[in-house]
Amino acid sequence: MKSKNGVFEIPPLARFSFALPLALSLALMLGGTARAEESEIISLTRDEVTRMKLVFEPAKTADLRYGNTVPATVINSPEHSGQLTALYSGTLTRWHLSPGESVVAGQAIATLSSPELMAVQDAWLRASNALEQARYELDKDSELFREGIIAEQRLQQTRRRVQQAEFSLASYRQQLFRAGFSDTDLANLTSGKIQPGEYALKASTAGTLSQRLFNAGQAIGANTPVATLQSDHALWLQAAIPSVLAASLEVGDQLQLTQSETNVTLKFKNAAVTATTQMVDIMAAFDQPGDFLPGQTLLLNLPPLAQGVLIPASAVTHAGKATTVYVRHSQGVEVRPVALVPMGNHYLATEGIAPGEELVTQGSTLIKGIQLGLGGGE
Repeated sequence: MKSKNGVFEIPPLARFSFALPLALSLALMLGGTARAEESEIISLTRDEVTRMKLVFEPAKTADLRYGNTVPATVINSPEHSGQLTALYSGTLTRWHLSPGESVVAGQAIATLSSPELMAVQDAWLRASNALEQARYELDKDSELFREGIIAEQRLQQTRRRVQQAEFSLASYRQQLFRAGFSDTDLANLTSGKIQPGEYALKASTAGTLSQRLFNAGQAIGANTPVATLQSDHALWLQAAIPSVLAASLEVGDQLQLTQSETNVTLKFKNAAVTATTQMVDIMAAFDQPGDFLPGQTLLLNLPPLAQGVLIPASAVTHAGKATTVYVRHSQGVEVRPVALVPMGNHYLATEGIAPGEELVTQGSTLIKGIQLGLGGGE
């Protein structure tokens, strides 16, 4: 074996010896080591590269496709309610729609029968009657005051009773409005056209009924979700990510799904870290519509922690904490130690590797065996 300009050459006759495994044979036959001033070159001919079945791949600049991957859940836009909630306990008496059907804002989705609501309706009716009586008393006392029959103090007391009755009625009216009642519904309640205790759960926005959480006849507690709607508004993604990865994210950053070209824009990042998990909650909105459903789990790519070159894990060899890649060279393969940062299923090199340089991604173990043989067992 001879050395020339820091490059090691394999003796011609030894190149075709296969009595031992290829890596060990080459290491034994080469039997020495040398280092160029800045790098170590392992000399290989084209035939030897073919015989060793080395595979090279060009290094690529890291982009949105190659960041760390985290699971994310599709949700309705938090800016628009995606749930129908029973404000009062009761029994679900019937459904008006099936999952998959379209709904418009204000459309009845289900009907419940609630003794709890019946008590509120009764209180509203009594407050309405009380206000009517208080206004009658105010009209009467106003006339008596003008005729000088009663004192002004009594008239003021009657006015305060009207104000109290108005406040009480407004309070019960607001409770019924929150349950989906309209002024027309209240008028029908007064006239007896509505069955006491019954109320409809109505869609707050247009969309599609995606899930019914109860069956007709089941009892439902107060403030319990009964159904979910897929809003016509854009869907969002929700994820919990390690705090170290969240540190570089800013609202407005663009992220990408792992298995598609779909992009999402970061809309929310919690300012606090969850103490028990050391995770940070984020939410992002889809930039364009897709065939996604609320509750679906997708894989979300986070952007690289730094600018650099993507290094496939198959191109990296380890020796303790040191990492090495093998780069195609005009005379064979260059052994290049490089500091790397883990990034998902890959590594990131911030220096030492240029985009386009070809890395050994298959056969690096053989190259390492040759390198160790050249190093005299170092």
